[in-house]
Amino acid sequence: MKQLFHIDNPGDSSIPKVLSIRFGQQYVCFSISNKQADQLFHLAYCTSAEWNETELDEFIVAYPVLTNSFYQVLIAYDYTESSLVPIQDYRQEESGNVLRSLYGRGSAAITIAEAVPQSQLYNIFAVPKEIIDWTNRKFPSAKCWHQYTIGIRNSNAAGTAESLFVDFRKEDFTIMAVRQGKLLLAQSYEYVSPEDVLYYLLRITQQFSLSQEECKVCLSGLVDQQSTLYKELYQYFIHLDFREATWNAGDYPAHFFTSLNDLARCAS
Repeated sequence: MKQLFHIDNPGDSSIPKVLSIRFGQQYVCFSISNKQADQLFHLAYCTSAEWNETELDEFIVAYPVLTNSFYQVLIAYDYTESSLVPIQDYRQEESGNVLRSLYGRGSAAITIAEAVPQSQLYNIFAVPKEIIDWTNRKFPSAKCWHQYTIGIRNSNAAGTAESLFVDFRKEDFTIMAVRQGKLLLAQSYEYVSPEDVLYYLLRITQQFSLSQEECKVCLSGLVDQQSTLYKELYQYFIHLDFREATWNAGDYPAHFFTSLNDLARCAS
């Protein structure tokens, strides 16, 4: 397990705290914030070649603040095995077959079907069984969603005519394409070079007839304004902006943790 980021600012102990955790294929990150998600008290972002029960137990030991009591615990599963199905086409008994046909999913994963009513969709996704079992033991009262579901909620709230929401991890990124509040695409891609990212963005704009001159590209995650990746994208898209978190991330750019902030804002 390797720590990439760590923020420790305990703040007022009397404020009700919300714990938000994101699980990805090669990363786990968490934040502790207030209910409004505009004050950040703790944050850590760690990577590993593979997350299993042993790694997660070490994660808890490394950050004992996770064993505290919380007003609410929120979990997002950021795994790429997902299929968005129109509500009218959804059949519960066929959920497993949908993912199996797309990804060849094995028995070590659990299939979950999640309603996305604002887009009239069902998000059918798979999470490793070991991860589900661990989270159920450690955080039995947590509210859980897939990352696409949370992203769709935020993309609908944007209300712009044409938008690409692009969130970066170390070796992959997620794109959500939206036109007039309607979701066109939610997909994750691996990348090695800036050219890989540019290829996917240009292909998507062409596929859905989005204008490079009019489309708003909203960036978040692990990308910096001084990076070659940002400069490459800026040559092709006029409306290129960072989507900032609502909390202060200290010495780190606020957009690094926007998706984690989106999860924290789901607190009720």
